[in-house]
Amino acid sequence: MKKIFLLFTILIVSVMTTACINNLAVQELNSKAVKYMDNGDSETAICRLKSSLDLDNEIYQTHYNLAVAYNNVGQYEEAIVELNKVLELKPDFYDAIYTLAVAKEAIAFKIIENDNEDEDTVKKYTKDEITEFNNKASEVIELYNQYLSKKVNAKESDVINARISDINSKIKQFSEEYATLEEESQKNNESGEVNE
Repeated sequence: MKKIFLLFTILIVSVMTTACINNLAVQELNSKAVKYMDNGDSETAICRLKSSLDLDNEIYQTHYNLAVAYNNVGQYEEAIVELNKVLELKPDFYDAIYTLAVAKEAIAFKIIENDNEDEDTVKKYTKDEITEFNNKASEVIELYNQYLSKKVNAKESDVINARISDINSKIKQFSEEYATLEEESQKNNESGEVNE
């Protein structure tokens, strides 16, 4: 009986020691990753944070830091995956909601980016692009509002409200453009022309 108790105690101590060592290693990797991000080296931070997740995939802060690093390098889809994991692990971590809104906003605005070489030429958007932008932009507004409702007196509330206003203006602009496209399409169909 003493041998079983001794083996059980040794097992528990070794498991706890391993967990503590892993936790310290994860904390160290996270700290180094944040320093890399602070110095503008998000690529190296991403590598460190992925290593950290290999040690322990259940630490929400690691997923959050990785999402921030992904946002920094423009990998918004990857950031969204990490932020969803953060909110799964810690639903009340409201900074993840804000960062999720930022990532989704970047994706929405990529849809309407003017990629014409001639800056004087105004790009014509398709109905699908307008619809996609409006849907994604509306989701961003919901996320920003959710963040503001959860994080009362957020220091960045003025900035967020300004972003919401800008996004609403774009939605209105593109809704009007969509309506114009619909009218043109109807006129072309009525006159027997084929609409591309």
